[in-house]
Amino acid sequence: MTPWPETALKSLYRACSEAAQPVTVAAQGQSQHSGSCLRVDQVFNINITGAGKQFRAACWLCLLMPLCLWLTPAQAETRFEATTDSTLDITASVANDLVNEWRQALDNYRRDLRQGTQVANRPLSQQSAEMTILAEHLRAAGYYNHDIQPRPEEGYSRLRYRINPGRRFTVRQVIWDWPEDLETDLVAENSLQVGQPLVAREILDLQNRLRREIQSSACYRRVNVRYELSLDRAANAGDLRFYMEPSTQVTIADVIIEGTDEVRNSYARRLTQLEPGECFQRPRLDRARLNLYESNLFARVDENITEPDENNQVTVTYRVQERFHRTLKLGGGYDTDAGPGVNAEWVHRNFSRRGERLVLDTQINFLSQAVGAALTIPRRRPEWPRLTVSTRLERTLFAEQRTYLWQKGLNLEQNLTDNWVGNLGLDVRSSWTTTDEGVVDFEQWLAIPATVVRDTRNDMLDPRRGSRTLVGFTPNFSLAGGQPHYGQVRASWRGYWAQTSSMTLAATTEGSTLMGLGDELDLDQLSVTERLYAGGGGSVRGWPFQGIDPTDGGRTRVLQSVEQRIRWSERWGTVGFVDVAWLSRSRMPDWDDPSAGAGIGLRYFTDFAPLRVDVGSPLPDWGSEWRFYFSIGQAF
Repeated sequence: MTPWPETALKSLYRACSEAAQPVTVAAQGQSQHSGSCLRVDQVFNINITGAGKQFRAACWLCLLMPLCLWLTPAQAETRFEATTDSTLDITASVANDLVNEWRQALDNYRRDLRQGTQVANRPLSQQSAEMTILAEHLRAAGYYNHDIQPRPEEGYSRLRYRINPGRRFTVRQVIWDWPEDLETDLVAENSLQVGQPLVAREILDLQNRLRREIQSSACYRRVNVRYELSLDRAANAGDLRFYMEPSTQVTIADVIIEGTDEVRNSYARRLTQLEPGECFQRPRLDRARLNLYESNLFARVDENITEPDENNQVTVTYRVQERFHRTLKLGGGYDTDAGPGVNAEWVHRNFSRRGERLVLDTQINFLSQAVGAALTIPRRRPEWPRLTVSTRLERTLFAEQRTYLWQKGLNLEQNLTDNWVGNLGLDVRSSWTTTDEGVVDFEQWLAIPATVVRDTRNDMLDPRRGSRTLVGFTPNFSLAGGQPHYGQVRASWRGYWAQTSSMTLAATTEGSTLMGLGDELDLDQLSVTERLYAGGGGSVRGWPFQGIDPTDGGRTRVLQSVEQRIRWSERWGTVGFVDVAWLSRSRMPDWDDPSAGAGIGLRYFTDFAPLRVDVGSPLPDWGSEWRFYFSIGQAF
């Protein structure tokens, strides 16, 4: 028999070797290379040193190559799996949060390998990358004398590591090397003490806090805070020196606004809240640029700052691009009780060229028709409130009576803190009912609504985190003299929890009660337009509009709702909800007599707000009747 060509045998070895590295080869004239896929000379007792037995060895390789190829993806898939408790063998006591952080870093890398955003074709490449990741995290936690030993198992199908972190380095000395003209004591310096662990995250955080504090307390043109770290590995300690790159303290020579057209230049300049001669401070300039954006008048704001002149002054220029100031919005919806409805809104965001916002709106459905106008005058100074003057005429139903409402009023809105806003208003409200005999039950009221609102929601139309709290009191005085004076107390709360990236739990509760001002309130003497109602899309879905007893209106009302929101694709989501109401003619609600409704909903997420379709039914006779609701935005 003709001997099998040695070049062909080597090709077969090379093919198997590329499929599952490494492979044992002991061909004539070659040294052995140990590996994990197969050991031809030991496992199968085949001696491949003789040329006469080359054919038989080649046959074995041909039979075993499919097994190598079959095992390779399984091996790769195993080494890409998430870490377990045995992945890291820590030889010293280390805080659990640090170990979990190291494991999470490996999990993130292996997830990228599974998804293809990172590539590691060979186990040794993955092992090297993971050891680098672990070393970076050990150093960041203060373990600079660490030792990492790889402990692969099952032929590199499982990657394990033995870690000796060594002693944790601590801060031995801190030097604050600031410019001589920095006269302010920095509070952030107190957060770094000698003897505490040398943690990179804390040092970087301190560096940023020092930079922000210097920017807010001094007038430097540029504030670049740096640090130097010197390690003494024998002492397991480090010396830190914080310093600032040389810079000059400057003042503002002038503030220039370029690019204004319909917006008055003087008003745009006032929005910046910057004045010539003031100290140059980076946070104030950032706030000025943000004020221009938040005015809703400009689509783009670019900043340019000149170099200091001989008087150490700079000129600040904002180049702006105005937005379209007029917007027309059209919308629609459907309600089983109200039927199809349409609404339109025309907005002018720069009515008299100084940021005044004029809104004209109308809403029409089978139950109500309304038209309104509101003019909002922005703050002329930061400490001044925002003023809104409004009027609205509405034709609607109260206790199955066709009623007209005409409201005229003004409201002052003032920011109290970052999240708290206060409102104080003055309204004159007229109401009358029409019958075949003409206008009857004409009433007129003077109201002074006052509310405090705290809002931390991440989005107004589709919130996933945060909450909104409202507390308010409104005294109402009868101007016609035929109605009792009364006050309304109202409190509400809405909360949102993002359970996962696609699931959100939302809940709301609201309570309102009416009370007499001076005398005990007689509900029968109070107009039906002033009483409280429940039932329908705004309170308990599944119930008829104002269909919860007492249907002629109550004195105390409590509303609660819970929604489980699931977004199962980029555009689509579903909702399950339960709404509950207590409506009573007395001071306290009858907690033993709730009215509830439940149902499901479908959401389609557009680029600006979700479209909502809900179907609900009353409880406990769920399914006895159904009501549908279609609108824009979440229910709450």
